[in-house]
Amino acid sequence: MIFDKLENLYKYSNVSPYFKDVINFINKTDLSTLKVEKKDITDKVFYNSQEYLGKEDTNKFESHIKYIDIQVVIKGEEYIHYSKDTPIIGETNDKDMYLTTSTDKTILKLTKGMFAIFLPGELHNPGLKVDNNLIKKVIFKVSAK
Repeated sequence: MIFDKLENLYKYSNVSPYFKDVINFINKTDLSTLKVEKKDITDKVFYNSQEYLGKEDTNKFESHIKYIDIQVVIKGEEYIHYSKDTPIIGETNDKDMYLTTSTDKTILKLTKGMFAIFLPGELHNPGLKVDNNLIKKVIFKVSAK
């Protein structure tokens, strides 16, 4: 897991050869103008732009195998719980999402202009309520292969 300011994303470009596609997209796009949508950037990278109210913590963690998440808050703020537990991996689904619970958690507060990167297998519980304000977030999904 990596947690930092968006202006520092370039420092992590060696994590994946496809991070440069995300960085280039961010540099030429006003993320606040993105519609709520899922859209391909390349054949190895896509984004999912979302708007929602934060949810209560249900202790349900997700992890992924096929994709690295780069979660960027554009408006508002949310908590993301991160766990160092090893996920239970089963069959993949179309969303590449595996759900489990964990008693181990680190609480991150993701605010406007910050990002969190979750590598394959890293447990995270995003979208948790800080207040009653709307959250706008872009999740970049980067192929792990």
